Amino acid sequence: IAQIDVPDRRAFRSAKTRANQFRDPIRLLKEFLAGKPTAPAVPGLDFTQAVQVPRFLDFVAANLIRSDDELVVMILGSPLHVDAKEPGFSMVDGYFPSDGHLLAPRESSIYSLQHREGALPGVVVHWGWFGDPWVSAVHQERVERFWTLYLEGQQARLGAFSGDWVTVFNALRADPQQALRRQGASPVDRTHTKLEMLRITREVGSDDWITRDELPDPAPPPPDSAVGLMKIGIRWRQNVDLDLYARPRSGAETLFFEHTRSPDGYYFKDYRSSPARDYEFIEFQRPVNAWDVEARINFYEGELPEGPNGEIRVEFGGRVYSGDFALLSPHGNHGRAGRTQGDCWSVIDVPGILGLREAARSSSSRHSASGQTLDLR
Repeated sequence: IAQIDVPDRRAFRSAKTRANQFRDPIRLLKEFLAGKPTAPAVPGLDFTQAVQVPRFLDFVAANLIRSDDELVVMILGSPLHVDAKEPGFSMVDGYFPSDGHLLAPRESSIYSLQHREGALPGVVVHWGWFGDPWVSAVHQERVERFWTLYLEGQQARLGAFSGDWVTVFNALRADPQQALRRQGASPVDRTHTKLEMLRITREVGSDDWITRDELPDPAPPPPDSAVGLMKIGIRWRQNVDLDLYARPRSGAETLFFEHTRSPDGYYFKDYRSSPARDYEFIEFQRPVNAWDVEARINFYEGELPEGPNGEIRVEFGGRVYSGDFALLSPHGNHGRAGRTQGDCWSVIDVPGILGLREAARSSSSRHSASGQTLDLR
């Protein structure tokens, strides 16, 4: 953008002298900061190699830490981690990591604090960004809390964290000891060991099909076609952790809490869901054949003598369909599969919930009586 070399001369101690002498590069900086940043078209410049904050801080710990120095680090860029090579850890679109990532083994999460404890003693990190990268204020608060805990786990501190550049640069000029612990940052929840990317939504109304208790039509007719866009979700009241797994067809990628995106759709669990009822769902963003969709529910964690139960919701063909589910196991199994784990799993009969099986049986009976055959798939 610009380069400024300030001579070590008495005259340049004056702010007015510096402003006059360097007005051209200062103007370039102001124009850059006032405009919307875009990736410049520079031959050989690969933006897939952008700085990744966890790796950058590892570099700082390995190369810049000295016991006799106070180190202040300034990051100018988005606080939303994204890496095309590891999209499952992305913070864009309202996502943020659960505390389980901080507690996980190093090989399981890029955010793990394993072997990073105390790596950045006394370091203060100031962070400024362009524009408004947040889905909502809640998203900003959760990401800020996460980076605070990530740094504190390495004995570092998060200083300024703002899109206001005056605030960030004033913090950089101040005494590093003034960088206080983020207000309201709750400690790491060590009971939350599950590795998942939680999500904050911008438009709560778009989830009305699964959040509302009463459906507009409690007994909708079967869809006119078995092919279309689909959302499938589960709701439950008990204080246990259940997980939804689904894929549009055999051989396709399965969407669930550890694999939240695929070419066919995405998995969603709302962090702000009411404590009186939990829910999560999967949306297929390409048309699917309802007869081919494979979906299951797992009792991941918790204890219930009678086993958990709840409601299945499917949005398909402009209508919302409902069904019940129940699992027999009195305790969760953390997603383990196998013959002995059957009580912790429940298969969702998608065609049955949509009424397609009953419609197929009725049509088959009618056409059998007339000597005709009919394929409703």
